[in-house]
Parts: sequence; C-alpha cells; structure tokens
Amino acid sequence: MFGAIGAGAFGISSCTTEWLETSPNQSENIEQYYTTDAAIQEAVVAAYDPLHWYDFFGTYTPLNYHSDIMTDQCYPGGGDPNDLGEWKQMFNFTIPSTMVMTSNYSTSYSGVKRCNDVIFYIENYAKDALTEKNRAFYEAQVRVLRNFYYRELWKWWGNIVYYTTNLSGDTNFLGTQYTADEVYEFMITDLEEVLAMNALNWKSDVSVVGQVTTPMAYMLYAELVMYQNDTRRYPQVLNYMKEIINSSEYNLHPDYAELWDAEHEWCEESIWEINYSDVQGNRDWGWSNGPGGCVMAMVGGARGYDGRDGIHTGSGWGFCTVRHSAYEAYEEGDTRRDASIWTPEEGSYQIGDQDTGHFVGKYSPINGNNAGALADQSLNWNNNFRVYRYSEALLNAAEMVLAGAGSGDAQGWLDAVRARAGVGSVAATKDNIIHERALEFLAEGKRYWDIIRSGLAPTVLVPDNEVEHGRTGTWSENKKYLPFPQSEIDQAQGTITQNPY
Repeated sequence: MFGAIGAGAFGISSCTTEWLETSPNQSENIEQYYTTDAAIQEAVVAAYDPLHWYDFFGTYTPLNYHSDIMTDQCYPGGGDPNDLGEWKQMFNFTIPSTMVMTSNYSTSYSGVKRCNDVIFYIENYAKDALTEKNRAFYEAQVRVLRNFYYRELWKWWGNIVYYTTNLSGDTNFLGTQYTADEVYEFMITDLEEVLAMNALNWKSDVSVVGQVTTPMAYMLYAELVMYQNDTRRYPQVLNYMKEIINSSEYNLHPDYAELWDAEHEWCEESIWEINYSDVQGNRDWGWSNGPGGCVMAMVGGARGYDGRDGIHTGSGWGFCTVRHSAYEAYEEGDTRRDASIWTPEEGSYQIGDQDTGHFVGKYSPINGNNAGALADQSLNWNNNFRVYRYSEALLNAAEMVLAGAGSGDAQGWLDAVRARAGVGSVAATKDNIIHERALEFLAEGKRYWDIIRSGLAPTVLVPDNEVEHGRTGTWSENKKYLPFPQSEIDQAQGTITQNPY
C-alpha cells in the first residue's frame, strides 16, 4: 500500500512559467485517507491483487504447475536440463536453500500484509464511517484471503512465521515461528470464526466475480482440513460440501472440454477463480505483477509449434510436460483426457527436455487468446485460473462419507463426476476417489497434495525412467517442506529454524 495520496498536486492550466511556480504538494496521511467506506474498499481490492501475481512468481512458475511438476503426472520440462533449474531440483527432492524461489514466499506474505492492513484501517481509522454490515463484509473477505495466502506458505514450508498484526520496526520486523500444526490451528480457527460471522455473499454479483464467497471459504476450509487429516473436523467439511451441493446454485458443466474456454469462465461449475484478461493487458518483463493476462499458456505450450492444427499458436516454453503414463491412465472414451492433455503431431514442435509428446491442454496457447494485450503478448493470455470447482465439492463430500464423517450419497457423487466424463461407475472407495481426482484435476495444482495427504508419496514419488532425465530422487517425510530461502534465514537473524530438508 501507499503512504500518502496526492491531491491536486500539479494544477496545470497552461504551458507558461506559472506552471513552475505551483504551491507545495498536498497529501493525506494513511490515517487521514482510510476514513471512508470508499477508501476501505480500495484497500480490500489491494488485498486481492497478490492473487494475480501467483502465476508469475518472478520466474513464470504458475501456482498449479509449481506443484504439478512434483507429481507422478508431469515433468518440469523446458528447453534443456538447466532450464528452470530450481524446478528440476525440487522435482528430484534435492533443492538447496540457496535455490528455493523466494517469489512464492514473498507474494504470499505480501498478501498477508495487505489483509492485515485492511483490518488495521477498519479498527483504527474507519470504524465510525462503516455500517456494521459493510465492516463485517470487508473484514470477512480479507480474513479468508489471508488464510488463502497462509495456505501456500503452510503447504510448502510448514513451520512458518505467522501473524495477524503486521510486524513493526520495533521488533525489527521479526515474527514468531510456529510449527506446522500450530499454524494449521491458527488458520482453521480463524476460518471458523469468519464463517460464524455469516458476512459473506453466497455468490458474487457478475460485476465482482472473483470476490470471496461463503462456498469459496468452505472449499478452502475443506482443503486445509483434508490436507491436515484432521478427522475431528471431517463432519463439518461434509456439512459444508452438502450445503454447496444442496444449494442448487452450482452444477457440473455438461461439456468438460468447454470448462477451459474463456467463454465458460465463471460457469455453473465454478466456485472460485483467479481472474486474468488479455484486454488491455499491461504485464511486461519490467512489470510482471501488472494488471492483465496470465502466463500459464505460455509456460506450458509446445516450443516452436508450427500451428498446423489451426487452434494452437507457436508460442510456448515447453514446461510441465505431461507423462505418457498419465495419458494412459484415462479410460477409453474419457472426455477429460483430450481436454486435459494436448498431444500435437510428431514433428510439429521443437523437442525440449523431458519431452513426452504431451502438454497441458487446459491452459494452452490458443489463437487469439492474447490479442487484446497492450504489452508483451507472452505474459497476457486470457485464461482464468480455476481454483475450486463443483466437481471437487462432490468428490470431497464422497471422501468424507467414506471416512465416516456422516451419511451421504458417496457413490452417486462419484458417479456424477464420472458420468459427465463419459465413463461408467466404479466402486466408491477412498483409493478410487484419489485416483478420480488425478483424472479430474490434472494440472490444476491438486495432485501433489493429494499424494502426500493420502500417504502415497513414499511409493509414488520415486525414481523413474519414463523419459531421459526422469526423477532420480525419492520423497521422504523430511521432504514434505521445502527449505526456507537462505535469504530469509539470514534476514531473520536467527529467529527462524531451517526445515530439516
């Protein structure tokens, strides 16, 4: 956020020497500015802004691909074995603290800081200017967002510094490091308090799609609880999923392939997306966090594709190649396979590292999808990032029933997801649901966390020879959390203990 707002500082009326003799600039301090409802709304919007940074991370590593390259479905790929070396090291479970990308870390804490700012401004400057309804609405949004930002830090680093009041210079900006279990309790308790406020909308108005809603908070709650394997809260997760299912406000979109078109963003299946648009897209290499489109299509597109299918452009960097085993995991007739995975003709593109012949289809470079960009077209693709979909609510609910959280139609919910994909019924078991999630959410940033929480990691995340430069390392419990960036350890002056990676 900014420290002062210029107010009529220039007052230009003509091109004369009088223009050079303007009076001193006038400004408002933070405590003067954030005293109105409109100003608090601006601060809330600013708290959403770091969501838009996640696809770039300073080194074009989108949120979904960042974890999917760690799975048994994708490889890091790229132009050569040294391309995005940080990813290759993560993939092999050998990354040193000096190579860990700090941009995910700093983006998440930037979001936390902005959310804390809003709450501080409300409590200290704008309390008398807000209705009780608006105050609760703004606070609820940023508290959910804060937990979304902490979710990234918690999943990747676990034992993080957690705070709900911004750190000050009096403590040299040093906070308290907590265990991953303690951080989980902070997040989940905070979410429970927010949901008890009943201050969020059930669905956003079309003019503010992307705003935090109650179903979005339910999905975040479920994600945290399920990753923690917190069986105490499974019944509450099931209740939240049932509310979404029974609300009739959401449904499975009948054509799975259409879900990834710009035309079907925020369709009946979408619970929450991070918005991107190529229209007047201003992101460029000097301002990667600027407003505009996303980078996902460029990152995952085939390198030097010749465009022979008339659909895909020649733009692409060839990262996050999809394994052939992941392609083969789909049953014959499963419509999700060709929607999720793009397989260009042999000889139509440049072979890169860890080439499998398969690329991510959900976020691929489609002709015309960056036509509205004002700045660099490679950084401004018109693809929203789908974070939570209705199909996940169905599978979450089914999994909770099987875990003994309560009653419900686990078989029917699983069957609905499969029927939309054009395949028949399978028994509703936990193993089948975890497998179904792999098929349903390929390249959506879900699989890595599912592998860990289900206990599959030691047997699934192992060396392979499917391609040259396949995985050489094996996941182990001490690899669950990345090492903290060495720069953060140094700046923390001994107050952060390094993860035992």
